Amino acid sequence: MSLVPCRACGHKVDTSAEACPGCGATNPGRKMSRQQHDLIVLLIQLIVGTALLVGGGTLAWNAVGPIVKNQLSKPAS
Repeated sequence: MSLVPCRACGHKVDTSAEACPGCGATNPGRKMSRQQHDLIVLLIQLIVGTALLVGGGTLAWNAVGPIVKNQLSKPAS
């Protein structure tokens, strides 16, 4: 049963407290709120997804691009 400062108001609360008695913040013993945690996870997913999309598109273009260019340069029969 250790006391830590509330992340919202600084009032001393138990680490297992559901809400701060001073300000009412939920999970006051945590260093980061659930919304902040979810936002960080979302940003990481967006960055990784964008990197995969760009990398996959580049690989696909490098594989298919020469074929398309070759087909476009052939004279029509």
